[in-house]
Amino acid sequence: MPHAPKLSSQLQPPPQASTMPHHSRNVYAPWHTVPPRKIISIEHPAIIRNVDKAIETLGGARALKKLSETNASSGLDLRFRPEDIMQPPIQSKIVETNNILLKIRIPKRKRAPGEGPDERSVLDKLRDAGGEYTIETVGTIARTVRFRDMANYQFNTADMEIVQRVRAELGGLEYEKIKNFDIPTSRGLSDLHPILPPPLFSNTTMQHNYHYRQNPAIKRTLVAGKPALLNLQAAPKTLTPIVHISAPTIPLHPPDSLRAYNLLDRGNKQCVDHLRKLFAQRPIWTRRALFNHFPKNLQSLVRFSMVHVAYMWRAGPWRDTCVVYGLDPRADPQYRVYQAVFFQVDTEKTAKGREKARTGTSHIFDGKNLVRDGRCFQLCDVTDPLLKGMIDGARVRSKCHVLPPFPLTLPQTLHIILYM
Repeated sequence: MPHAPKLSSQLQPPPQASTMPHHSRNVYAPWHTVPPRKIISIEHPAIIRNVDKAIETLGGARALKKLSETNASSGLDLRFRPEDIMQPPIQSKIVETNNILLKIRIPKRKRAPGEGPDERSVLDKLRDAGGEYTIETVGTIARTVRFRDMANYQFNTADMEIVQRVRAELGGLEYEKIKNFDIPTSRGLSDLHPILPPPLFSNTTMQHNYHYRQNPAIKRTLVAGKPALLNLQAAPKTLTPIVHISAPTIPLHPPDSLRAYNLLDRGNKQCVDHLRKLFAQRPIWTRRALFNHFPKNLQSLVRFSMVHVAYMWRAGPWRDTCVVYGLDPRADPQYRVYQAVFFQVDTEKTAKGREKARTGTSHIFDGKNLVRDGRCFQLCDVTDPLLKGMIDGARVRSKCHVLPPFPLTLPQTLHIILYM
C-alpha cells in the first residue's frame, strides 16, 4: 500500500530550530536536534493536489481546530462529497506513534522551455540534487489519524426533493424554518422517490482476510482439447433421478443420456441384474434394505447402478426410498406400507462403522434389536407385534396428501408409531 499523504496539525508554537547542511557520504551522518513540538499527523487516503479541498473533506478548519484542542481524541469524519449531508462518512482511527516530521529544502531545477511539470518523486529529487539540500527536524508526531475503514455504499440524494428541503429548512438550525417543516401524514406513497435511503447500507468496515487457497485436489487438465479444472478427490456423481412429493409426474424410464446396458462392465451388469430381480419382488426399497440383499462385492456399485432400474424420492412419505420406474406410489393406497419413517437414534458416525454394524436384517425393526447403521425404516419392515397391529389396522385415505400425515387417515397413528 503506498504511503498516504499527511496533513499536520500543530499543537504548540514552533521553537527556533537550527538548519544544518547535508554533508557528503564520506563522513558520519550529521546530528539533528528534535524540537519538543508535538504534532498530530493526518493520513488522508486520497492523493492530495489541493490542500484546501482536502481539509474540506475532513470537516474544514473547525474540525481540525477541535482535533488539535482535544489532542486528537475527537477524531475526524472523511467525506469525499462534503456538500452532501446524507453521505455516510469514513470514521478515523487514532493511533499512538513516535515518528519525526522532517522539512527538506531542495533547490529548484531549471527546466527547459516547453518542458512539462516536474513529476519526479521526492527520492528522485534528492538523488538529482547531488547533496545540495537541507534537512530540518520540525517535531515529533505523537499521534496519527488514519482512515483504514472501507467506504460504505453511496447513494446520491442531491436531486431528491425531501433532502433539499431538509438541507434548506433543517440544515441551518433556525427555529422558524424548523417549525414550518412538515411531512405529509397521508398513508401510502404514489411516488417512491421521496423515500430516504438508510443511513448505512453495510455494517462491514474492515475487509475480511479469507486466507483463500485453492483446493490441493484440483488439477489443471485438458478436456476435449480445452483447459479445465478437475477435482481428483471429488466423489463420483450418481445419475439417479430424484423426485419431490409435489411433482406432478414421475420418471417412466431411465434417462435417455444413460450409458446403454450392453456397454457396462461385468460388475455393473451383475449389479443391474440383481436390482431388477429385487424390484420384481418388491417395488419400493430403502437403500439399506437393498444393501442387506446384495453380496458385498457388489454393494459399492449399487448407488451407480440404481439409475438403470429405479428413481428416488426427495421428500414425503417415501423419502429416501428407491421406486421402480413407472410406479407412482401416490396413485394407490396399497403402497402406504412402503412409506418410510425416521427415528432420532444415534447412528455410527463413519461409513466403516456403519458397515461393521450392518447385518442382514438391520433394516427390519422388531422392537428388540436396533442396529445403528441407519435411521430409516419402512412400515412393511416393522415386525414388532404392537406396531404392526396398529399399521395393519389403520384406516386408509383414498388419495395421498402432500402434507403429513400422508396416506394414513388419522394423524395420531403415525405419531404413535414414531414415539413408541
